[in-house]
Amino acid sequence: MAEPAKTRQLPGIILIILVTALVIAAFVIGSLYTKVKYLEKGSALSGSAPAQGPANAKYKSFSDAMKAFAKQAGANDKKLVECMDKGEKKGEVDASVADGEKYGVSGTPSFFINGRFLGGAFPFEAFKEIIDKELDGKGSDDAAEYSQSLQEASKAGAFKPKKQQIPAGDAPNKGPENAPVMIVEYSDFQCQYCQRGYQTMKQVLSTYGEKIRFVYKHFPLISIHSHAQKTAEAAACAADQGKFWQFHDALFDSQSDWTSLP
Repeated sequence: MAEPAKTRQLPGIILIILVTALVIAAFVIGSLYTKVKYLEKGSALSGSAPAQGPANAKYKSFSDAMKAFAKQAGANDKKLVECMDKGEKKGEVDASVADGEKYGVSGTPSFFINGRFLGGAFPFEAFKEIIDKELDGKGSDDAAEYSQSLQEASKAGAFKPKKQQIPAGDAPNKGPENAPVMIVEYSDFQCQYCQRGYQTMKQVLSTYGEKIRFVYKHFPLISIHSHAQKTAEAAACAADQGKFWQFHDALFDSQSDWTSLP
């Protein structure tokens, strides 16, 4: 579809602000929607018919999809699914959610760039600005030290530059432990905005390489995403086999193939 003429005529800074505003709105609405759906969940799910997957579904069931992704990741599929079905990693995932809530996480994706909060599927340029300031030793707790678009995000609560100490703990991570920038992400494998965040993080890691340590923490939005909890647990099971990142990538790369499965 062609881009509207008026949009092409807007100055670059206005476009950036508009994009940022849309990202913030989506993040805030998602957080509010999560709370509403949580209240509705009891009546909405009770007595409902079993979910039916799409007629042209690639996999017969959610469990079949997890087996396929386990194989794709190079993990033992039977062992992974058994671990998931038994709920062996439920406590670990729940602890990750509680950890995120402690630091003010209420929606996904939520990033902490050297402890500075960025909530939502922001474009690469937003990450680049914050990362570059950190690398230059110019990171600030004052939003006024950042671009107009990030200042607007700060007013909406989607960018909080005041640094927090977010430990990596035992969460899956990659990159040097002494990298100058550590990015901690709280995410949900079934969240569409997280899939966008996944694509952006690939660009970040490709651009900055060894300058970034990336830490992934689970924050499944169970009130609106029926498979979020179990995919998080499955990923934790994959981590036990040393295949977390391969499984993580498979889930996001094929997100549309499994999110609607029974």
